[in-house]
Amino acid sequence: MKRFIKLIAVIISLMMFISIVSCSEDTTEKRPDIQMETQSPESNGDEKSKADPRDKFEAFDLGGRTIKVSSWWQVVPHSNMSQPDPASSLPEHIAKYNNLKRVEEKYNCRIEFINVPWGELRSKLVTSVMSGTPYADVTFLPMNFAVPSIANNLLMSISEYALPNSDVFTDNIAVQSLGHLLDGEYGVAPVGIPVNGVFMAYNKSILKDIGMDSPSEIYNNNPDNWNWDKFLEYAKAATADTDGDGNVDRFGYGGFINYAISNFIIANDGFVFDDFNGKQGLDNPNTMEALEFINNLYNVDKVVYNAGEDIWDYDANFNAYREGRILFFPLVSWMLSEVNELPYDYSIVPFPKGPENKSGKTCSITHDGFYIPKGVEEPEKVYQVLEELLWFFGDDPDIRDDSTMEWLEQQWLIEEDLKIAIEVSANQSKIELYDFVPGFPMGDVIGAVLSGDMTVAQAVEANKQVAQDAIDQLLSKE
Repeated sequence: MKRFIKLIAVIISLMMFISIVSCSEDTTEKRPDIQMETQSPESNGDEKSKADPRDKFEAFDLGGRTIKVSSWWQVVPHSNMSQPDPASSLPEHIAKYNNLKRVEEKYNCRIEFINVPWGELRSKLVTSVMSGTPYADVTFLPMNFAVPSIANNLLMSISEYALPNSDVFTDNIAVQSLGHLLDGEYGVAPVGIPVNGVFMAYNKSILKDIGMDSPSEIYNNNPDNWNWDKFLEYAKAATADTDGDGNVDRFGYGGFINYAISNFIIANDGFVFDDFNGKQGLDNPNTMEALEFINNLYNVDKVVYNAGEDIWDYDANFNAYREGRILFFPLVSWMLSEVNELPYDYSIVPFPKGPENKSGKTCSITHDGFYIPKGVEEPEKVYQVLEELLWFFGDDPDIRDDSTMEWLEQQWLIEEDLKIAIEVSANQSKIELYDFVPGFPMGDVIGAVLSGDMTVAQAVEANKQVAQDAIDQLLSKE
């Protein structure tokens, strides 16, 4: 199975490359997809190059400097780690350790990992950069911390620290840009197998009870047929009073409201915050159509489980799938270990497409990544060390990918689900940043609509200028 899925991932990457080439005349600025790459260094003729691809980086002497990398979990090997036992360690761990020692010797440096509690990531960065002495040379951040840090001019752009021959600017064998964020490109991430999409899971027991075809079959036969109309048909069929007490006790959909907002909007080619142009998108017709669809799910067709009639009860709404009374629910990879223990079987499809979907995008994602704070000394050298540290696999990406694939095979119980998870994450995902804009009134909009106090048009009209003001404030870098 491993080789089959990796082949699928390679095909996906090739399809993306062909798509990019065929659209080269389009001058619209776009984000790069964060994807799995399986490139290896080019060879001349039939002779495979035996040179280490990392040799393109010229050595320099850092004079014993300690390069400090921070995160809330260990994201890089470091100089105080123990040598892994060759008899019991994964090839990936052995390669990372050996590469660490190679990097230390090549640049005469040490790598220190700083473990920062989640709640202190942003405050430590702000305090140290504002004082002129960043506490780390490289910081690994989630996007919800990275975006306001970029807005407050705390992080360098890639062009300030990456040299022209850097992998992020050339082959993307080991490292790739996270793409445009606010006003430029700032962060990088290791290349790998993408599994950070948002998927629509479905309860197979309920599906059997209502006697309908598998959504996976519908999607696989023709992805365009897995759309809002078909989703609503299934959700209506599942919503029922199953014990005859006069109360609906089984629902077509359930989950925290934010998952519905961002993913249904993207699945209809709408947007909420266009950070390329600094514009709000509440009044975009595709966005408004998605908000109307969500309102209908809750208030017209009444197919959504809403715990205590409170859309903001995160725990009760997010975890409602556990009780087995919901047909469809949002699923992300970090939930798998728990979902696999459920008393019913499940499978996944992408979020269904809206009527205006032309892009094929179906879900909203974010990316964690490496950033270099303002004020770091010799950032070009720091970044070159980081890039080589992340390029631990040399010219053999299997060393990088095999352990990830093994973990994925353990988590995704069905081969077809893993294939869809990779496909959605690589090709159907899009970054939506509105949730990271302080004061953005999406909660006011959806709250007014789902409570019945306002129509979608009224709520958008009342809040679109508030939304634009919040964006303008964010982008002012004040």
